[in-house]
Amino acid sequence: MVTGSSDKTCRLFDIQRGSAVRLYTGHNGPITCVEISPDGRLLATAAEDSTVHVYDINSAKPLKTFKAHTPGSSVYSLAFSKCSSVLLSGGSDCSVRVWDVKRSNTVTNASVPGEKGSDLLATYFTKQTPVYKLAFTGANVACAAGAFTLHDN
Repeated sequence: MVTGSSDKTCRLFDIQRGSAVRLYTGHNGPITCVEISPDGRLLATAAEDSTVHVYDINSAKPLKTFKAHTPGSSVYSLAFSKCSSVLLSGGSDCSVRVWDVKRSNTVTNASVPGEKGSDLLATYFTKQTPVYKLAFTGANVACAAGAFTLHDN
């Protein structure tokens, strides 16, 4: 079990012992979501500091930091692809970012997708709807969900 909290840390718990066995640090804001890769090797965390961190789940070693979303925005959702090589992040800036987690870069600023040295593969914007939930289907199709309000005309 993995938890993220307002103290800006994540913890991996051994359920049988009932205690934390790993501590993951590095965020500058409360943790908003956590995601374990399907292969069980990676832990991704996101926070109110607009960043996403990727760790080796066993050693708690930080592997990547994505300065993922618009400064001042929160990242609400993460999802790994079935093969654990692509990570989606979505948040309050009304965007979904697509990241390559297997490249050798350690810090990536969200800039132009495909730019040399960037792990950012693509950015998709909604129509003024924060992204609250992301998922991949079994066929590796990405899905995003947000909230919207119907207005009477």
